[in-house]
Amino acid sequence: MDKLSSIKNTLNENQRLRDYFIQSLVDFEKKAGYPVVNVRDSITGPLCDELFTGLSFVKSLANGLKIKFIYNSKIAREFLLSDPVIPDHVWEPQTTKLLMHFSKEAKNVIIAGAYFGDQAIPVADNIRENGLCHTFEPNKNNSDLIQENAKLNGLKNILVNNLALWNKSNEKLIFEGEDALASTVLAGKSEKNILHTITIDDYVDQKKITDVKLIMIDVEGSEIKVLQGAAKTLAEQKPVVVFETHSLYNDWSNGLENSDSIKLMTAIGYTVYAVREFHQNINTGKMPVELLPVNRTFCDIPPHHGFNLLAVPSIQVIQNDLFRIVYDLSPKLLLHKQDSKFLPSKL
Repeated sequence: MDKLSSIKNTLNENQRLRDYFIQSLVDFEKKAGYPVVNVRDSITGPLCDELFTGLSFVKSLANGLKIKFIYNSKIAREFLLSDPVIPDHVWEPQTTKLLMHFSKEAKNVIIAGAYFGDQAIPVADNIRENGLCHTFEPNKNNSDLIQENAKLNGLKNILVNNLALWNKSNEKLIFEGEDALASTVLAGKSEKNILHTITIDDYVDQKKITDVKLIMIDVEGSEIKVLQGAAKTLAEQKPVVVFETHSLYNDWSNGLENSDSIKLMTAIGYTVYAVREFHQNINTGKMPVELLPVNRTFCDIPPHHGFNLLAVPSIQVIQNDLFRIVYDLSPKLLLHKQDSKFLPSKL
């Protein structure tokens, strides 16, 4: 056994030592000036990747929720190295804020690409008295984690569907890529590990759901397929929709506003904004959620990146103190950049 494997085994077997080691890494980052000085991507992150990949963790949130996860993605890494140790979110703080805002008092919320429940568990807790959180996660290991996290937190209002949302039901898909970055494509005749599909419209009809208030879609490039399969629900029930766009899967060359998913949403009657976001675990406190009109969004740098979009059936739903409209900035909030386009706007 090499030294690295020996260290990994020791940290896995000794919870107190592991916690101390993780806190030492966070303390090092703070002294080095993180997040303005990005030592996480160059030093502490790669070290954690070597030592913790594949290991299981349970971590608490400030509201008392407990989240079990496997260290196998940047989402897991950012959550593990959170400062404070007990944060108020798992991943993407501004998106979490708006999801909690729009899910409040919701009867039905749909989350596609629910991963291990990083957003679904807080949302379900937010509506545990009167609402249902319908999750779709085709990766069986991850959908099982959602079930575990629901049980861990006494949540009986999560419906876990080990299905892929798509623009047609009963299609056969396979994964391409790994874990949180895995996308879905149509399966060939000889493929194994087949994933089965359903559309949001068919699911809503089957369950006789008449009041979907919020939909979140993060499915690594298949967002347009999921939206196409939800056209009836979107037109009739007008939920708020949060979905990802990414330059690897979407053509922004004629302007972000002319990409397929945004054109689909605007044709139905939605107004779409880019959400300015930290793709890490950073405590944003009372910072407003900054929104960019899609025709005034700077998205040229970096060359391959993604971010979340917020589609609203009426601009009145964002006319409150939680949101701030800004212009000609990047949706990527990067504190280590000197360029003001990547920094939070000034009051």
